Amino acid sequence: MGNHAETGAARAARLIEVRNAVTREAIEALLPKAEAAIGPLARPETIERLTRTNPDTIWLAARRGAARPEGFVTVLLLNEEGYEALLDDRMDLADPQDRYLVSQAETPAAVYSWASYTPGILANAITLVVDHFSSPRYAGADMIANVATERGRRAMLRLGFEEGVEWRGTFRPNLFIKRRAQNSRFFPRPRYDQPVATNGGTGITVVHGLDDLFRVAAVRSAVYIGEQSCPFDEEFDGNDFAATHLLYSVKGEPAGCMRIRFFGDFAKMERLAVRKEFRRSTIAFELVRASVDLCRDKGFRKLYGHAREDYLPFWQRFGFKVKHNGAPFDFSGHTFVEMVDEAAPPASAISIDDGPYKLIRPEGQWAYPGVLERSGKSPWL
Repeated sequence: MGNHAETGAARAARLIEVRNAVTREAIEALLPKAEAAIGPLARPETIERLTRTNPDTIWLAARRGAARPEGFVTVLLLNEEGYEALLDDRMDLADPQDRYLVSQAETPAAVYSWASYTPGILANAITLVVDHFSSPRYAGADMIANVATERGRRAMLRLGFEEGVEWRGTFRPNLFIKRRAQNSRFFPRPRYDQPVATNGGTGITVVHGLDDLFRVAAVRSAVYIGEQSCPFDEEFDGNDFAATHLLYSVKGEPAGCMRIRFFGDFAKMERLAVRKEFRRSTIAFELVRASVDLCRDKGFRKLYGHAREDYLPFWQRFGFKVKHNGAPFDFSGHTFVEMVDEAAPPASAISIDDGPYKLIRPEGQWAYPGVLERSGKSPWL
């Protein structure tokens, strides 16, 4: 039986080998094949110059036992100036300037996937090279790749890269990033859009489909109907399809949820629920913070909600106050008070001036290209 704990790099190493002992002969033999497959590349003398500066620039790949190299993976090891030059399109990628690169003894600010020719099984070389650049010397450098094919896109997502980079007001849908720098020039993903799929099934996401909406319903049924004996018609009140829902998952299990409805000049936060077995965690706090962030990113300045009187101190932690003219009121056998909070939207909040593509992206995923955006451009090769 296979070892299910085996890493992707270990599986790749059983099939192929990579090395960075590069010769001019190998470069000249492989470049014509690569250019026939993927288009014009750098000249052999350019690659040779860069490998003299840093041998980690190019990695030759071959099936185990092959007599000669059959493919390659090349990277640019960029300093801070080079990283910005790449993102600003100031770098000549056909002949990168030496001032943008680091030597082998230096730690780069970013590792840029320059060009790769890895036909067939040699695609496993990418996993091995990424694994190499996860070593302590490189672990603090962001990894960037420019992907133009659907095959490459899927490979980057499998390796934990995020799709699309927004840099100084310009969105680059073909750039994929693996943010690792402690002071990365990119903001982390928002609290409400965590990479659950690559994080062991744990984190917060905005609900986009019926399957996740059923998970939300399961949490609320357990908490409000099961524990608090709330009537079904009161809990599922006809507003669920007119709202945005946040779902907190723990190792794939629905653990908590929150509902937000949006009105003219305010957002209403409601239906916060955490399953009993997860209440010793910080899930409730994280859901509220994520909900506030989502409202702010949508441009709302005023937040509103109902708090059970005994839970009011919880909400006051986040800045909520009892509404000045609100009197206590009852429903479902409990007494509630109205509460409000002021929010300051960030400069990046959604705006009517953001353009059509950004405004049709999925809820909460405004920084990444959506399926409609890709359909309006050339199809993936």
